[in-house]
Amino acid sequence: MITYNIRGSIIWLNYYVEGKRIRKSTKLKNTPQNLNIVKNQIIPSLEVKILSGDIYKKKPKTFEYYGDIYLKEKESNISFMDKLPRFLSIIEYFKGKDIDTITRLDIKQYLNSLNMKSVSKRTHKSCIKEIFEFACDDGVIDYNPALSIKLKPDPKVDIQYYTREQVNLLLNAAAGVMYPYLHVAFNTGMRVGEILGLQLGDFKDDGFIHIKRTRTKGIIGDGKTNNAQRKVPYSKELFEIVKNYQSDNIFIFGKYDCASKMKRRWAKVVQDAKVPHYKMSCSRHTFATLMLKEKIVSINELSGLLGHSKAKTTLESYASVIKADKINLGSNFSLFGHNTVTQKEVSEVKAH
Repeated sequence: MITYNIRGSIIWLNYYVEGKRIRKSTKLKNTPQNLNIVKNQIIPSLEVKILSGDIYKKKPKTFEYYGDIYLKEKESNISFMDKLPRFLSIIEYFKGKDIDTITRLDIKQYLNSLNMKSVSKRTHKSCIKEIFEFACDDGVIDYNPALSIKLKPDPKVDIQYYTREQVNLLLNAAAGVMYPYLHVAFNTGMRVGEILGLQLGDFKDDGFIHIKRTRTKGIIGDGKTNNAQRKVPYSKELFEIVKNYQSDNIFIFGKYDCASKMKRRWAKVVQDAKVPHYKMSCSRHTFATLMLKEKIVSINELSGLLGHSKAKTTLESYASVIKADKINLGSNFSLFGHNTVTQKEVSEVKAH
């Protein structure tokens, strides 16, 4: 029979194995939530291991042992290469420690040591949780200490975007590679890597750009999310701008394969246009915000255009500008060209 008692503020387990009394700390504080975990998860799991003899079979292994298992499991994921440096930094931090000696406090202290927003810490937290889950599956620990760790909410920051007038100033100031790039960016809401991965053949006769890949620092990827491969409408005007720029490279933007190579050019455009300096990726926020403000699409339609995996992501990002009215985009749509369609115009057409 397995019982528990409280020592100080920690829940301890008491049980016997081959006539020998074992007293083991759960490392959990005495709270109603943790008591339920002990009663309904830890004790039943331990009873099964004692009866089956599994309790004798496993010896603690290091954190990096299960970290390597985690990396092998994740290497086929779309975003694996982008997140790999973070995964490796976590494994390096806990390197050499037996996984059963790492406490919930250790994990919290690590997460608190990261100089980044909580939204960025989620990847680190998820990685740690899954690594510990492998150790649970292997039978070397009874409880995952990374469960239920809450991150402090980030302060609310307003989305940065340009007005329609500011976008026109930017487009007028753009030259060289920035001219076709910004026309694509502001008219499609595509991510930087998606734009730099474009080929002329992605502009299909059906009036849509078929987004199939990303290109970042020479690495070709499938996209940030499972919904990243999608279609967005383009205008004849946009196609002519892109076609006239097309380099000798198979990719439209040739040697420009990451945002950092365009940083100085972007700064010059902003300076010449005399508008606030935001990140180059702000073109995506501008597209999304104006599409909602001007009632061109609904939140669900916008989510599809942006390639978000869930409409909830779009909702959380652009909640302040949401209008629920829906329309169908024409295949010749251009937000910053001469073919802009508004909800009012569509309603007038329907009325006739």
